[in-house]
Amino acid sequence: MESIDKLINGIDIEGLQQYVDTITKTPSEAISKYGIKAEWKGGVKTEITTLNQKVGDKEIEKQFQFTIDEPNELLGTNSYPTPQDYLLGGLAGCMMVGFVAGAANNNIELESVTLTINGDLNLRGFLSVDEQAPVGFEELKFNYDVKGNGTQADYDAIIENVRKTSPNYRTMTDNVKMTVVKN
Repeated sequence: MESIDKLINGIDIEGLQQYVDTITKTPSEAISKYGIKAEWKGGVKTEITTLNQKVGDKEIEKQFQFTIDEPNELLGTNSYPTPQDYLLGGLAGCMMVGFVAGAANNNIELESVTLTINGDLNLRGFLSVDEQAPVGFEELKFNYDVKGNGTQADYDAIIENVRKTSPNYRTMTDNVKMTVVKN
């Protein structure tokens, strides 16, 4: 039996297995802490700065910045993506990682993967125009378009696993406790 020392879809399967072994033996190494700082920049613009991430006992320096805006119709300048664009983008990025890693873990080589996510927001709820209108997306529809050496049944099984294990997917579908912390 040959050692798996190659990349499949850019994923180091041996490295992934070593990390799984590590967090199996030492559960505290599996805890990944995240944070951001948001600073208002006038109008409806906000600058986001990522805080350092901590994975297990290792601190990872991360000082990335991005700006959030709204389209002209929502009092912005349409200079940057909206909060919902980033929300859906973060969801898609997390789901894509899970899909590609799942395919690699099943020895499926991918040529291309496109994930599309769509949803409708009723701004009457956000603007308190209609108390019956929902605040937030009521439904998000997603579709993977995949080309590779797997079968549709393989891809469907991977998608089902992504739905069970994607942190961003689960954060959006499960109840998450949100706590206001006062300085």
